[in-house]
Amino acid sequence: MQNRQQIPHDINDDLKFLIACCQTKSSKDDINFIISYLSQVTHYQCPDRKCPWGALITTASQHGILPLVYKTIKQIVSRHPELLELNSDTPVSKEQEGCVSGSNESQSSSLSPQHLTLNTLFSNLKTSYIQIAQRNILMSAELLKIMRLLEKNQIEALAFKGPALAQMAYGDITLRQYSDLDILVDEDDAFKAGKLMSENGHKAILPLTILSNKTCLHTAKDFSLMSKSGGVHTELHWRLFEKKYNISLLSCAVDKKCQTVSINNKEIKTLQNELLLVYLCLHGAKHAFERIEWICDIDRLIRSSEVNWEEAISIANQSHSKRSFYLGLSLAHHLFHTPLPSETQKNINADDIQMLHVMTLKQMTEKNSERSDFKRNRDTFFYQAKLFDQKRDMLRFYLSTFFKISTTDCQTFTLPENLKFLYIILRPIRLTWNYTQKIFKK
Repeated sequence: MQNRQQIPHDINDDLKFLIACCQTKSSKDDINFIISYLSQVTHYQCPDRKCPWGALITTASQHGILPLVYKTIKQIVSRHPELLELNSDTPVSKEQEGCVSGSNESQSSSLSPQHLTLNTLFSNLKTSYIQIAQRNILMSAELLKIMRLLEKNQIEALAFKGPALAQMAYGDITLRQYSDLDILVDEDDAFKAGKLMSENGHKAILPLTILSNKTCLHTAKDFSLMSKSGGVHTELHWRLFEKKYNISLLSCAVDKKCQTVSINNKEIKTLQNELLLVYLCLHGAKHAFERIEWICDIDRLIRSSEVNWEEAISIANQSHSKRSFYLGLSLAHHLFHTPLPSETQKNINADDIQMLHVMTLKQMTEKNSERSDFKRNRDTFFYQAKLFDQKRDMLRFYLSTFFKISTTDCQTFTLPENLKFLYIILRPIRLTWNYTQKIFKK
């Protein structure tokens, strides 16, 4: 069981609370900490925040775990209904009372402001959860429609993350937050799939010609479309990562390393457990594990699925991504006590993995509002550079980042495949011209 003291002291109480709410099975320490934290939040014993429960909901949503937070608090309250009747002698100001919105005036005569605030917290969490659940159901239905459309037109495709991962790892499409759908097709089918979707209720964000440009397909990894009804955002992938990360193995054909998952009694293809586990670790590491959701995904997938660890480690080795793989496992094991094989536990304790582990938790604790966009991007860039197993991969990452060819370059200058190296020269010319035009307009 999770011991609250095992989480580093430099992690703030807000993150400790969210981590406690994401445990598969809450220990006594977890429950006691959650109750203590809620007591502080709902009794306004946090002078630095005007409406602490509002900040709690926002933070939970930003970390992509609001459904889990709501579910955990609901379970605790159902077992300890006396929590709703707790009163405090702490005086509540008129300004603080004004933070409690949506209250029923008939209740206010029989409930203390603290009592009313706790109920408001639950009410707001429930409202947010229902909105997420409804959106997830809509997106799941849209995913099934797209998969049927592609299958009907002989396009091999698989879904990953989104509803597929929610069903596989959490057993419920409403317990994981996701803002878009991710579908993987073969690179040769990218244009056909994008054109087909654009003709059947989806609007391409950028010109479809990008999908017929070999240079764009080589440098980019996905293409965005938006459904005209419902506003569901779909990312059509032909590889899982950009070339600069040197993870060529993860751009495998969609008819390999896949399995099926049932959503609304419909079977769709998704990544096999081992490849999905490696992907989740790499994806989280790429984004410095800024969201607790990405670590929770790893924990829930391992607990809910059979993982061939030799196969997973082999995939990580072949894709030169052992550091990212073991980092994801280290964070999951440390924060959620994810069960791992004894040999894997030894690997996550290596010095380079623990260095990245500590750096990750430190960055996670820092609030984005305390860092400028420049500092945040700079920190993420140097963090990503430390993830590579080999120095030549790190060098490739640096060069690919500084001389990256964008889709805008491909659209501005149409060059044949054998002359694509000229984009390196044309890109700075285009950027300089755009910058000069902005100056003259001012």
